[in-house]
Amino acid sequence: MKALVYCGAHDLRWDDWHEQPPEAGEVIVNVRAVGICGSDLHGYTGESGRRVPPMIMGHEATGIVSQIGESVPGTWIGARVIVQPFVACGTCDFCQRGQRNLCRRRRFYGGNIDGAMLERFRVPVTNLVLLPDALDFAAGTLTEPFAVALHAVRQAGDLLGKQVLIAGCGPIGLLTLVAARRAGAQSIRITDVNPARLEAARRLGADQAINVAEAALQPTPNAPDAEVDTAFDAVGITATLGQALNAVGPGGTVIALGGWRTVEVNLAPFVAREITLRGTFNFTPDEFDLARGLLADHIFDPACLITGVEPLRGGAQVFARLAQGQGDSIKVVLTHPD
Repeated sequence: MKALVYCGAHDLRWDDWHEQPPEAGEVIVNVRAVGICGSDLHGYTGESGRRVPPMIMGHEATGIVSQIGESVPGTWIGARVIVQPFVACGTCDFCQRGQRNLCRRRRFYGGNIDGAMLERFRVPVTNLVLLPDALDFAAGTLTEPFAVALHAVRQAGDLLGKQVLIAGCGPIGLLTLVAARRAGAQSIRITDVNPARLEAARRLGADQAINVAEAALQPTPNAPDAEVDTAFDAVGITATLGQALNAVGPGGTVIALGGWRTVEVNLAPFVAREITLRGTFNFTPDEFDLARGLLADHIFDPACLITGVEPLRGGAQVFARLAQGQGDSIKVVLTHPD
């Protein structure tokens, strides 16, 4: 079969890839759509170092079950499915406490094990959920990033009636906007430097969408009326973490979603204003299922995020283009015919 093989920094190839039949408890999914995550792009450029070539990236995938292994019920044949890419051991202390996202032996398809940017994907049936009839294959790829956003909002605690800032209008930032609104946030400000992404934020219900290249956020001490209770850094660079720290008032909370880089942190705001910095990682199974249900209920328009649909076989050119600059792209989905 063919796959989009990651061979090293800036080197993707539509090439032959080994194929194995499903083992007991496994199925073969004919991949129909797979989203390009920011982490895939960082892997492609070699920035993060978390993708080790040769490998197959891709963890936001949907498709149709075409083969089943021993002990898998025959009813799975032909099923439209979403891949849940996180694999927890189920036995460590965190798994036993229900925090499977913090599993000590966790694995992740498209990260440290081969993912779904290929024609046929072998995966345990336990890592599949049914794709609702209300969703097409491309929209279903938003389930995983939406689950990430729902978990981040849960990490923030009670947002009912709260003032919220989100730094970054990428897919995760925009989905965090949706999740925070659902959680009852009273007012949501969001920042970016891309006008198209800021417009998407307005369409998704942001109260303010601020282009920080044109009008910087005012530091909290000089503008106490602009203080927020909770801020989400959905990028993970010094500039966006600074926006979050400057925006939260005394006793506020900053949630770090984009934490793959090392950034300089000024400790003064944490000490002087007793700010809490909290990380968030992945999602739990119930959050993944919640994301699927909310997408099926059409609580937002997927077209606000999915700005490009391209053939999987041409993925190398798509990655190269995205690596040169996102432009107006928000989420690009690669598709493959049945």
